[in-house]
Amino acid sequence: MKKLFIASNNAHKISEISDILKDNVVDVKLVCPKDMDHHEEPVEDGNSFKENAYIKAKYYHDLFHLPTIADDSGICIDYFDGKPGIHSARFLPEMDYPQKCRYIVDVMKDVKNRGARFVDCLCFIDKDEQVHYYEGVNEGEISKEPAGVKGFGYDPIFLIPEYNKTEAELGEEYKNVYSHRAKALKKWIIDAKEKF
Repeated sequence: MKKLFIASNNAHKISEISDILKDNVVDVKLVCPKDMDHHEEPVEDGNSFKENAYIKAKYYHDLFHLPTIADDSGICIDYFDGKPGIHSARFLPEMDYPQKCRYIVDVMKDVKNRGARFVDCLCFIDKDEQVHYYEGVNEGEISKEPAGVKGFGYDPIFLIPEYNKTEAELGEEYKNVYSHRAKALKKWIIDAKEKF
């Protein structure tokens, strides 16, 4: 079975990617840094999702010489002029995610324009060391209150208007089809699965 390196130590992300690939019948063995007993991470000092995804993909590809996918993603909130964006994981570093979510909804409690989007840029370095990029965007809104326990990160405050539920309420069945990461991965599956 072919191996595909997932450039992430985030267990939630690895599980989500694994589920999406299984749902789309991509038969590969996923390998992550933990499997290689590698615990150092690259410095994500890019200025865009694309740059950070490339930094991660290149770092691990150079180490292990396997076809590698890396993604960088985040939530972009209109009220915050598109922030936290590429800094989503490092936004309000003194807080955990439930506290970050609470902070955002409290700051925005009287805000009318609640537009937000999750953005994912996936970088794939194939067996021939060619670099490919795929982007997925999921539009939504910031909810009035956090809700749901089926997601992680900012999912409890990311409202999908057509369902009037957050991604954390909708859970895997929704996310594995419609999330920003699912959209980027599906583009990769169509274009690149023969290239590893």
